[in-house]
Amino acid sequence: MKTVVSVRLARASMAVLVAASFVNVTSCATSRTAGWEKKVEVGAVSKADLKKKKTEALALWKKRIDQAELEKSLKLFEEVANQDPADVETMTYLCRGYYFLADGHLTDNEKKKSTWETGTAWGERALATNAAFRKKVKDEGKKIEEALDTLTAAEAPAIYWTASNLGKWARLSGLPTMLGNKNRIRLMIERVEKLKPDYFYGAVPRYWGAYYAVAPSFAGGSLPKSEENFQKSLKLANNYFGTHVLIADTLAPKKGDKDMFKKHLEFVINGKPESLPDIVPEQIVEQRKAKKMLDKMAEYF
Repeated sequence: MKTVVSVRLARASMAVLVAASFVNVTSCATSRTAGWEKKVEVGAVSKADLKKKKTEALALWKKRIDQAELEKSLKLFEEVANQDPADVETMTYLCRGYYFLADGHLTDNEKKKSTWETGTAWGERALATNAAFRKKVKDEGKKIEEALDTLTAAEAPAIYWTASNLGKWARLSGLPTMLGNKNRIRLMIERVEKLKPDYFYGAVPRYWGAYYAVAPSFAGGSLPKSEENFQKSLKLANNYFGTHVLIADTLAPKKGDKDMFKKHLEFVINGKPESLPDIVPEQIVEQRKAKKMLDKMAEYF
């Protein structure tokens, strides 16, 4: 019973976040330093050595289902990024990699929170490789959300993973911090939607699907809109397991639909991670989530 209540309270807290989407709550919010403001000390490294390190990092990245291999990969990516402030690709790998480290491997919430903050910082550094964006946020002191219009399709992946890290970090930092970052995250997703609407296996409609499922009706929530967006995401990449898990986690309980819950989780559990070769590790993590959720089905209904 205690576990059931805790799961329902967690879901309720997310509903409160979305319901308060028009409330300006910043008191007691956890603050952080933007990635481009963090000082980095580097030494001289030849271009040949940098290229070698990046090649090694990419090879280790393919083994990211193993936490130790992922951490080695991230260490090398950091060494490369610290030497080349214009390498948006490497910084984006770091942003995405730290997200995956926390989401797929870590269990302690404080470690997750710290790791997602690190991912956010690397994402912000990636965004700041865009000169127009950097001018606005550094020279003119504007907020990220006021500079998003300068970002291009080249930075779209970094925008998405920065928003993903920021959202996870904010949730673990408490309600005021969630509310203080909600608008920025929403606007970042909207920018990705404009630049790369089909990015990462239907990530944008997947986000809106969860958003409309969690939000109360008076704050814009809509189960039909949720289902419509999830279907858009599935149409883009039906074999991406994360969408099915998110449907089971957000939409199915809201509808009180146990069959929907089981259908999507069983699809994931019985699926083949290799159906999407580039993201087999992420697929395996989603299978693990699906098994745990199905075992605790009573906590969702």
